[in-house]
Amino acid sequence: MSIANLNRPADAFEQLETEDGVRQGVCHIRIQQRTGRKTITTVQGIGTEYDLKRIVQYLKKVMRMRPLFRLLAKLVVFRCISVYLVSSWFVPDEVYQSAEVAHHLVYGTGHLSWEWRHSLRSFFHPAIIALILKLLNLLSLDSQILVYHVPRLAHALLFALADLSFYKICLRLCKTQGIADNSFLAYLSSWFVFYCSPRTLSNSLETSLTLIALNWFPFEGKSYKGSTWPYIALGVLTIVIRPTVSLLWLVFGLHHLCYSPNPIRLVLRTVLPVSLPILIGTSVIDSWAYGKPTIPLWNFLQFNVVQGGSALFGVHPWRWYIVSGIPAVLTVQTIPIIVGLLGPNIFRPSLLPFFATTFYIAVHSLLPHKEQRFLLPIIPLMCIYAGGAFQNLKKWRGSALAAMVAVNIGVTIFTSRYHQVGPFTAPRRIMEEWRGPHGKLSVAALMPCYSLPGHAFWHDQLDTLRLLDCSPDLEHLRLPTELDEADQFHANTTKWLTEKFSLEHQNYQRVLMYEKIYESSRRWFETNGWYQCIEKIWHSLALTSSREDNYMIKHSCNGTIVEHPEYGEVIQLTGDQREKVKDFLIKVGIVNESNCRVHGF
Repeated sequence: MSIANLNRPADAFEQLETEDGVRQGVCHIRIQQRTGRKTITTVQGIGTEYDLKRIVQYLKKVMRMRPLFRLLAKLVVFRCISVYLVSSWFVPDEVYQSAEVAHHLVYGTGHLSWEWRHSLRSFFHPAIIALILKLLNLLSLDSQILVYHVPRLAHALLFALADLSFYKICLRLCKTQGIADNSFLAYLSSWFVFYCSPRTLSNSLETSLTLIALNWFPFEGKSYKGSTWPYIALGVLTIVIRPTVSLLWLVFGLHHLCYSPNPIRLVLRTVLPVSLPILIGTSVIDSWAYGKPTIPLWNFLQFNVVQGGSALFGVHPWRWYIVSGIPAVLTVQTIPIIVGLLGPNIFRPSLLPFFATTFYIAVHSLLPHKEQRFLLPIIPLMCIYAGGAFQNLKKWRGSALAAMVAVNIGVTIFTSRYHQVGPFTAPRRIMEEWRGPHGKLSVAALMPCYSLPGHAFWHDQLDTLRLLDCSPDLEHLRLPTELDEADQFHANTTKWLTEKFSLEHQNYQRVLMYEKIYESSRRWFETNGWYQCIEKIWHSLALTSSREDNYMIKHSCNGTIVEHPEYGEVIQLTGDQREKVKDFLIKVGIVNESNCRVHGF
């Protein structure tokens, strides 16, 4: 073994033999395995003129970093696979609070939802995606596929780095490496983490940055000797992205202050100098982007918490997270986590993550609106406690771990490839058949609002996307009893089509809607010329809303009945089937080729 240039140009081991070849001594490096970890404890046989401490530190670093680099490479591959496998629809925020806004910033096209009109969101997350799209644009690589997938790939790669950070946290908190490995496997096999990691959700970015930040958190208390400002900086950024994550950082921050030798000095010399520039800087950027002085962080908290505005998106009972949310996202991991928390102290890590998780869930339970994705940041913190339960099993440990992984693989495949896939499958099918000389598409999505991806997915294939509006009436422009457009459509579909859609339906080449809504209004569509080329596309087996259906209907032949001077009532087609219909009419003798004109070509 040779270690050069540690404190002088010579080799630290070259003097072990004399000029005559007589061996002077033996260099002895002892590696011991303590609590499951291989640790260098002594290095003997090196001359006193060499810095023994630096040699030991170097060897420890080499031993530690090489396995971590190999693990990181595997994690990158694992998360890249998720980009390919996860092709289902989850929530509108995946698109309309991130990628769609970024597309609007770069290309000038993209729907800005009502939150952006009221300055409730920070531009920080969309700006990151916008930089990626701008780079693709400058390199002339901004095809539809890359515009959609590269931001997802960036989120997945960041999650791979977060995975590595979480593994290092497990090594720090767990009693043995075996327990740490089990805890990490419980986290890595989580179907919900896999399901969310490649999505352009603010929750995904919030979670990955939180895990990376905790790598610098002083879990060891006063004995921690590393820097703490990185976790503070990243923690503040996560709060800018998702203000509710401040509930976690409040617990971790109080712990840091309590175990700090000088709390006042910590606040004045570290917390404030690190956090204030970030908060001020992001507020200035947001104010510039909105065109007025504003603080989205405060606007978000005021609307959702103080004013209770989150209730507009659904109300759940206080116990929802306990009886439904947590069991759904954790599935079988729930059992080892509970056993690990209640089991022997010898295997249980620090309870600080548990206290932070409990506080986070308790406050969220008091808010009226609840979603599974809000639990994403605390899944890793809970999985830390699963390792001790598996360590207790001994004989059945391998079988239990295999069963946990198998169940999560099954749930992952179902939710990623078969559950709620219609909103992506239908646009892909439309773009495949439309590509060519037809130009850009105009599409009407007569579905629950924001249940179809926007320009960030269609990119240069889309001209107009008609969505049903469900914006809350914050300016009180509607009567108290008046429904929004989406509610009006679902309350009486035929009436809405007759009153609101009759004058505009000819502007679209495609109409997308759920099967049961189409069946209830089939006669209107047939009367108005949308009578051919109907395709059913699979959406989901388990429905998440009464307004959804198992299949989506795609209309493609748009036609209008008009009076012809010679042939009476005829259908004037405006879709891509016009040439085929013309050939058919000529073939069966209904019209003559000499006087048949196809309009719009």
